Amino acid sequence: MLLGVYWYYGFPEDLYRFDFFRFCPGFGGHADGPAELTVTVQAPDPAALLAQVRAVAARYPDGYLFAYAHTTQLRLTLGDYALTDYTFHVAQELEQVLHQQQATPTAEPLPTDTPLLRLAEPQDPTPPYRYNPVLQAVAAGPQKHRAEVALLRLDCHLPLVRQPDFLTTLAALCEQFNLDVLYYYDYIITPQVNLMVFFSNGRQGVGGQPLRYTDTAALTTAVAASLAAHGGRPKHLGKQKEYPRHGPHIIRMVDIDFVL
Repeated sequence: MLLGVYWYYGFPEDLYRFDFFRFCPGFGGHADGPAELTVTVQAPDPAALLAQVRAVAARYPDGYLFAYAHTTQLRLTLGDYALTDYTFHVAQELEQVLHQQQATPTAEPLPTDTPLLRLAEPQDPTPPYRYNPVLQAVAAGPQKHRAEVALLRLDCHLPLVRQPDFLTTLAALCEQFNLDVLYYYDYIITPQVNLMVFFSNGRQGVGGQPLRYTDTAALTTAVAASLAAHGGRPKHLGKQKEYPRHGPHIIRMVDIDFVL
């Protein structure tokens, strides 16, 4: 699973600017469509343009890149339900190619039977997230630059005296699982404490750096074992007034303006 900062409903206008690509926000809800960066161009040498686009796709294979090619026209689409900095970097690389090949944007539609070219598709090496009573997949936002954040949330309670050691263990797990963000909210019900803990990452793929995936199944198993070892259980004690509201208390953090 990919945790961290992404864009879906809004475009990060102060971070990126494109001459060719147009941002199409995701639909969400019942419409349920991905966010996209898309452009249709004409080029004097379409074969050379497509060859250079394929070269970019080969260098950056961890994002969806689709194309439609017809005579002198080429439509490019980068799309996903979570557009990371990696996707925007690939778009910047493609824009350089479009400029080099003297491409020009066009509104002329391609024939409906133009075949789809799948130039790149990400391969998440981790098992898909499955709902469980320990770690819930949640999203937060919008934050700075209209960013959203994919996180895992732990709701639990445990003896108050065990809280420091438990949080230290969670910090060690974050280091083990390559997670840069860990913060929590708490509410004390002596001798217990309710915790709401968030695990995540910051911006993903800035400058084309490789994406960092999280094995949520293995992390869930490790967190559950740690919680049990410290005398804790999932879910909170009490009612609404005992909901963890004190915080956020930061243990690990990067890109704070995008995360909180």
